Amino acid sequence: MANRKKTVTAVDQFVAGSGNYLNDRGYRDPVETCVKFFFSNEIAVAIERAKFSQTDAARMTGLKQPDISQIVNGNVKNFSVWRLMTTLQALGYDVDIVSQRSTEREGRISLVSGADVTDAGLG
Repeated sequence: MANRKKTVTAVDQFVAGSGNYLNDRGYRDPVETCVKFFFSNEIAVAIERAKFSQTDAARMTGLKQPDISQIVNGNVKNFSVWRLMTTLQALGYDVDIVSQRSTEREGRISLVSGADVTDAGLG
């Protein structure tokens, strides 16, 4: 029994995260990256729903097709939040920014997809 080898299981290799995936993956600004991913997804859904090709979307937005491809695939590090918002706008979507005094000690930033509002029966 002294020569018995220890078996390593998946549980032994498990590493608990902080609860913030983007922070755990080393993104410099996880909150901004989350916003970029949100808009990237909204753009991808907008293109898919309208049945646009990436070339069509590029023509409408003033971007090049490879840029649209990057956005649709979530490669957004080279795009500003503003650029992603104006891209979504050029695809025929309203982007609303609302600022109001928070009832909490610290304010918050939240994102709501119009699809979420419609699906919830609120829009």
